[in-house]
Amino acid sequence: MKATPTPEEARDALRDVERRRTQTAAASGQSRWIWIGAGVLTVAWGVLIDQRPGFAGDWGSMVVGLLLLVVVLGNTRRGGSLLRRQVRPRIPHDSAALLWSGLVIVLLIGGSALAASLHTPHVALWTSLTGGLLLAAVGPWWQRRVLTREARR
Repeated sequence: MKATPTPEEARDALRDVERRRTQTAAASGQSRWIWIGAGVLTVAWGVLIDQRPGFAGDWGSMVVGLLLLVVVLGNTRRGGSLLRRQVRPRIPHDSAALLWSGLVIVLLIGGSALAASLHTPHVALWTSLTGGLLLAAVGPWWQRRVLTREARR
């Protein structure tokens, strides 16, 4: 057995390590259909609020609370096993990612508040449509980017 690998063996080993890191990142992420479903539910929520404004006052906080509970449970070890979800690796907070996410959220909320104060019709519909499309289109890419970057560390 040689102590020093050949350049080809070293290249193959590094390629194998990178392939396994990518596989690990892909396995720990949500399915693309989860993101699309979340986007569709966000749009449906906006349509419901737009068509039946009283629904938000009657059931809105309960629906949001249940969704929040599912998200929190899905990100804990016991909750993930209850929901039959693989446990994700712990991802340390990245200040740049948090900044961009916060900026998008602030823009959505600020734009919605501005439109509502100007008495623009169908504000809930347009806000949910924008948020739902962002979830469905950009969510899988963002998750893959974050998990792949963390797997490389």
